[in-house]
Amino acid sequence: MTALADDPLTDLLAEQTRLLVRTAHGLDDPAARAPSLCPPWTRGHVLTHLARNADGLRNVAHSAVTGELVPMYLSAAARNADVEAGAGRPARELAEDVEASATLLDEELRRVPDDAVDLEVPSGRGPTIRVGNVPWVRLREVVYHHVDLDAGYGFADAPQDVLVAGLRECVPRLTDLATPLEVTAELGGVADPVVLHLGTGTPRLAVGGSAWDVLAWLTGRSRGDGVRTDSGAALPTLPAWG
Repeated sequence: MTALADDPLTDLLAEQTRLLVRTAHGLDDPAARAPSLCPPWTRGHVLTHLARNADGLRNVAHSAVTGELVPMYLSAAARNADVEAGAGRPARELAEDVEASATLLDEELRRVPDDAVDLEVPSGRGPTIRVGNVPWVRLREVVYHHVDLDAGYGFADAPQDVLVAGLRECVPRLTDLATPLEVTAELGGVADPVVLHLGTGTPRLAVGGSAWDVLAWLTGRSRGDGVRTDSGAALPTLPAWG
């Protein structure tokens, strides 16, 4: 076994990927052409992105296996072009692509040597990617974009660990809010709530809701359904997730 093969996130990723693949195989052609929760993408765009993302992260893992650096993507433009080129394919082909690419990524992740997990690989569209972070990076993609398919899976179905980590990742992304927030995300009584301080300055508007409703709002997947302010004030407008 290797470090990434033993990483609980790798097994959690495999589990969430199985759920994603099941949803993908349940879509017909009209459903694949329908809008997603990630506008302006259709479900076909989301599924194609997930497949090409798996290919890209496999490049990262392969770099660790072979020692030859291969960027995740050639460029941001190439990544976007690949998504557009594949989005209109039949639903069956989209689902098979997601499944096959995910299988190859899983196999390569489990081959990464222990002494290569700290390798930094160019992403082709921004910061480098640490090989040891790939299981989380991919897990986030799988869960968030499964939600984006709007096909019966929501953040309420996501593992608690993903919800908590996703919420905490929102803090550095939302440092420039015009209205500073104190956000309390409830985990259904099974654990202490996650409390986030978003933006700088005081006073902070107190906002709360279930962890899944809060994460959907903070990541642009909802307009704030299920999220409340203690004062009754309207929820502030958040920047696009991007």
